[in-house]
Amino acid sequence: MKLSQKLLLAVLPVLGLVLSLGGWLLIRQDFTALLAAMQRQAETEQLRERSALQAELLSADVDPVLYLPEYGAAVDRYTGGERAFALFSDSGVLAYSAMPQQVQLAWQLALLDADGGMLRTAADGSRWYLIADRIPVRETAVYYVGAYPMDTAYNTQAMLLASYFWIELAVFAAAGLAVWFMIHRLTRPLRALDAASRQIAAGDYARRTALPGSDEIAALSRSFDHMADALQAELDSRALAVRQREDFISALSHELKTPMTSILGYAQLLRTEGADPELRERAAGYIAHEARRLESLSRKLLDLMQVTRGTVTLGPVPLSALLTALRRALPQNSLPLAVRAPEAPCTLRGDADLLCDLLLNLVTNAVRAAPKDGCVHLDVTATADRVQFAVWDTGRGVPPQDLPRLTEPFYMVDKSRARAGGGSGVGLALCQAIAAAHGAALAFESQPGRGTCVRFELDRLPPPEAGEEDAP
Repeated sequence: MKLSQKLLLAVLPVLGLVLSLGGWLLIRQDFTALLAAMQRQAETEQLRERSALQAELLSADVDPVLYLPEYGAAVDRYTGGERAFALFSDSGVLAYSAMPQQVQLAWQLALLDADGGMLRTAADGSRWYLIADRIPVRETAVYYVGAYPMDTAYNTQAMLLASYFWIELAVFAAAGLAVWFMIHRLTRPLRALDAASRQIAAGDYARRTALPGSDEIAALSRSFDHMADALQAELDSRALAVRQREDFISALSHELKTPMTSILGYAQLLRTEGADPELRERAAGYIAHEARRLESLSRKLLDLMQVTRGTVTLGPVPLSALLTALRRALPQNSLPLAVRAPEAPCTLRGDADLLCDLLLNLVTNAVRAAPKDGCVHLDVTATADRVQFAVWDTGRGVPPQDLPRLTEPFYMVDKSRARAGGGSGVGLALCQAIAAAHGAALAFESQPGRGTCVRFELDRLPPPEAGEEDAP
């Protein structure tokens, strides 16, 4: 059963109960007021008849008990039999009765000892209001019992209840339609959420609800959309990871296959008898070159695995010592490195060896991209709590579409040029891993034909206390 049907079945009984109870209370209030007014009218008429009977008995020079039949007959004739009453002696003996047959005598006798009036239902279902008054007359007393019909009040109540039933039925039907329409409108956002969830489950991960408003359903819609965004991001991330893993395996296989093919080919050439010594020397050189490339590739892969899986211990690293280690690690035949750094002592938070490898790889990549007569620049700027490094060149640059993939393992913008320069496609991936281990990230800026700049920031430690010096 749908939620709208459940809400309709829950609201309609409550609505019917409220309408019925409200109508019944209103009709009951009117009935009580009408019945009280008729009782007051009956009591007024009873008082008038009592006074008339008492005056008649006091003026008559006869026994009051013996005079009651004559008086009752006179009253019955005068009213044309429309008045229901009975006359009793002081001892409770009936002297005259003008009561309808359905009004039982037991009621009248019970009233003689009662105080006030009594509402009673006759055998035929009619309602009567009985009032008994004791009238003292000289040495004796008599009773006047009046019966007043109350059917008007009860019939009016029954008529109102019957009319209200049909009115309530019509109002209930109209209210039910209105409630169904409102519930249908209120649950429309829930149906939209249900449809969106089904479409997302079917593979439409771009589906969103974007319901307007500020109520709970709108908040649920926003949470649903955030969840869908997170799900899509997670799926995209996993798809990217799968693609990168496949690219990594494919590139690694290619990077291993190419030098191994060369090594095997030239090794076979060396085993050939009668080969030209010059050719044999060139073959040995190719084998040594490819072996060194394999050694460099394996070392970088091991470094990358160590950084990504291991725990890096960060400590104080003097900037001057880091730059000195970088200059010593650069090859002798490398392009000149122009360094601009703060003159004041500066201490970083990091791992000295990893940071040296990071800068060495960035500078080496810049050397490969720079023109032969060019220069590679390293700019270091320091603030109170951060130190920014920028390695840039004036080389050929990187196309914009290739910038997001520069740190993927084995990704090369120009594979032939990179391999000719000794590149393996792992250096920038290793740099990114080292930067991440230090809580940083590489930011690339490049324009084709004008050069590339790589930036990252590290934490700066407070200056040492007086008397302390940077480590050599």
